[in-house]
Amino acid sequence: MSAPTPSLPNSPDDPLLDDWYHTIDLGDGIVSHGYFDHRTVVDCYGIPDSLAGMTVLDIGAGDGFFALEFERRGAKRVLAIDVASLGECDMLPDVRSRLNASDRDAQPWWPRFQIARTMLGSRVEHETLSVYDLSPDAVGMFDVVFCADVLLHLKNPLQALLNIRSVCAGLAIVETPVDPDLERRSDGLPFLRFGVLSAEKDAGENNTYWLFTAAALCDMLAYAGFSRVEPQPVFELPPRGLTAVSAVAHP
Repeated sequence: MSAPTPSLPNSPDDPLLDDWYHTIDLGDGIVSHGYFDHRTVVDCYGIPDSLAGMTVLDIGAGDGFFALEFERRGAKRVLAIDVASLGECDMLPDVRSRLNASDRDAQPWWPRFQIARTMLGSRVEHETLSVYDLSPDAVGMFDVVFCADVLLHLKNPLQALLNIRSVCAGLAIVETPVDPDLERRSDGLPFLRFGVLSAEKDAGENNTYWLFTAAALCDMLAYAGFSRVEPQPVFELPPRGLTAVSAVAHP
C-alpha cells in the first residue's frame, strides 16, 4: 500500500503521538502514547530471537509494533494486515447500527502505521484485510503467522484460526487475553468466559466476546489443524495489567 509521506511528530509531546494503540519508540526520544506498552513483554510471546530469511504475517497489526519488531529480528518480508479502523471491527449488528459516519471511521490504523514506518525507515508492507478474508489466494503462505489480541474481538474465533492455519507454512504465534480467575480455577480445562456485560452500558459495545484459558486457546488451535501447540507462561500487558497467554503452534 502506497501513500503520501505523512505529517511526522517532531517532539515528545506532539499531538500526533496521542491515542495510539501501541507504544512505539520512533527514535530521537520520540515515543508514541500507546494504550499498551509491549516493549517489556515482547519476549513472552514465543517469537524466535532470529527471523532471518523468514516471511512473517502480522494479523491485526494495529499501529505496527510487532510488525516492526519482526523486521528488526531479520525477517526478509513482513506483511501487516488489519481492518481499516475500529469501526470495521466484528461488531454486533445493533452496535454497528448506532455508529454514525465519524464513529465508523474513528481511529484508522493506517495513518499511525505509516508514521511509524516512515520514521523508522521500515519496509514492512501493509494491507487492509480482515482475518475472515484471509486465505492463500489473498496473501500467499508465510513461515510465521502472528496474531495478538484479536480472538477476543471475533464472533467466530475458530474460523479465524482455520484461516490462520491455511496460510501458515512454519509456525503460528497466537496470543489472547485470559480470565485470570478462570485460569486459576480451571485445573487445565478448556474454559472460555463470554462477554463483559457488567462493564457495558449496551450489550456488545466493547466488542469483547471471549476471555480464554490457556487450555482453551491450545485446544482451539488443535481443532484448527495445528498438530503441536506449546503454551507460553501467562503474563500481564503493561500498563493496563490485562492478563494474557500466547501459544506457539506448528502445522
